[in-house]
Amino acid sequence: MYHPITRMKMVPRLARSNAVKESIVITFLSLLYTSSIEFAKKIVNNITVFSKKLRFITVPLLRLTLELFQGVESGCQKQRHLKGEFTMKKHTRTLLIPCAAAALTIGSSMMAFAATGWQQEDGTWHYYDKNGDTVTSSWKKSGNDWFWLDEDGEMAVSQLVEDNDNYYYVNESGVMVRSQWRELENDDPQDDDESDTVWYYFGADGKAYKAKDSGRVNFKTIVRADGATKKYAFDEEGKMLYGWIDEQGERQTGDDAWQTGLYYLGGPDDGAMRSHQWERLDAVDDDQTNDEFQDWYWFYFNANGKKAADTKKTINGRKYYFEEYGNARFSWYATSSNASVATPSFYSPIQDSWMSVGWFKTVPGEETDPEGYSDGDERWYYAEKDGDVVKSRIKKINGYYYAFDEYGKMLEGLYKLEVSDKDILSYTEIESENDLPEDGDIEEVYYFGGNSKAGAMKTGMTTLDIDGERYTYNFRKSGDERGQGYNGIEDGAIYEKGKRLEADKDEKLKKVEWDGETYLVNTSGKIQKNKKNAKDADDRYYCTDSKGIVTYEGMEKKSEK
Repeated sequence: MYHPITRMKMVPRLARSNAVKESIVITFLSLLYTSSIEFAKKIVNNITVFSKKLRFITVPLLRLTLELFQGVESGCQKQRHLKGEFTMKKHTRTLLIPCAAAALTIGSSMMAFAATGWQQEDGTWHYYDKNGDTVTSSWKKSGNDWFWLDEDGEMAVSQLVEDNDNYYYVNESGVMVRSQWRELENDDPQDDDESDTVWYYFGADGKAYKAKDSGRVNFKTIVRADGATKKYAFDEEGKMLYGWIDEQGERQTGDDAWQTGLYYLGGPDDGAMRSHQWERLDAVDDDQTNDEFQDWYWFYFNANGKKAADTKKTINGRKYYFEEYGNARFSWYATSSNASVATPSFYSPIQDSWMSVGWFKTVPGEETDPEGYSDGDERWYYAEKDGDVVKSRIKKINGYYYAFDEYGKMLEGLYKLEVSDKDILSYTEIESENDLPEDGDIEEVYYFGGNSKAGAMKTGMTTLDIDGERYTYNFRKSGDERGQGYNGIEDGAIYEKGKRLEADKDEKLKKVEWDGETYLVNTSGKIQKNKKNAKDADDRYYCTDSKGIVTYEGMEKKSEK
């Protein structure tokens, strides 16, 4: 058997001390047998001082033995008076033999009772104080280690110890555990999802870390075995908390734990507070209708361990928005169900969930653009620095102008727009001649996509195909009306909403009505000025003045007279 403190192979202290005490008693009996009782008294008095220094509890035993022999001597004196001293002396000495045996028997029992310090009984260690009493419900120190003696006086091993509202743990040797983690069986689970085991951390004083009475969660900084410093929280009984917890340090369980929880502490075998850290966590959200949602969200935990919630945040150069309960937005999002009124924002698919800023291409959202969503075609969008997608507006981006519809989709192609101070009030894509506006219509014609950059506003001259026909357009190059098709006479040609009015090739010449006047133009759209008997494909003759206004039209040449 190993001593719980020295860890050395030991003969039980009780046996060793008893041997010494028995030797003392036997020696004392021998003195009584060969000497007088008065001499024995002097021996007892001297041993009293000696025994105190050696911490032997032998004096009471010797005194008891002496009293026993005094009683025998008194009885013998009475008989000596009647029968004679010589006979009685012999009888007295004869009686000393059984008295000695009785004293030894009583002494052995008394010595066992009067043992002190650590004693091993039936394989269990006990501790006896200087009075020989069993120490119970108390700590005893030996060297640098502490040992717990339970209510029965037995040294505790491999168990949790509660003492004065504090919790300790003693290992298989009974030694108090200090500055260590211990995984123990969970004897009192409070929830169905609780682990079968719980973790405790015992500090330098052996006390288990536990919650304070402040009513708020309190984190303890602990250096792990791998050298990493992490923060942990514990309940009022010292059990390490894990999963979602609220401000009060109460574990949050159930389907809505991700909503009511403020901190996340990992699984039952983790417990570390998340800080400056992303976590992908399970979440049951019956209000989520996006098909992309797969019962989990991304969450971000700030330096203080609290989840980011109801806020925009830039992390590693990317922007994110965190909903009321801390889940990062993903895919399309609009501030209202009415996309024509709401300002939509787009967040990358749930795998990333970052907020799109600048240009991005994706399929329209179901809630923000139902029709575009049904089409399933990817479209270009542009989001401001705050994540708001530009919509219903002509916007200058990196030196180019772009137009966006009410859903934020970039317009690409030929459009007639009603514009007020760069805001697009209405728009219609021109896909056939029937869509072309007429003089007097409030819409103006723009073309987006005529540059190397898709969707960039076209300025100047360009040739477009409309319903299989080629048309020449001219768009303003500057000013508030930049990008609008010219409407009027420009560079010797007449433009109507940007389209150059010209004769077909099989016509050669064509009359054009503009601003109350009739002009003559050729197949290039050039106004025919100062013409005398110009003939079209139908052999019709025309004469024009210096402005190109028709002064004569007929099947016969106009006479020079």
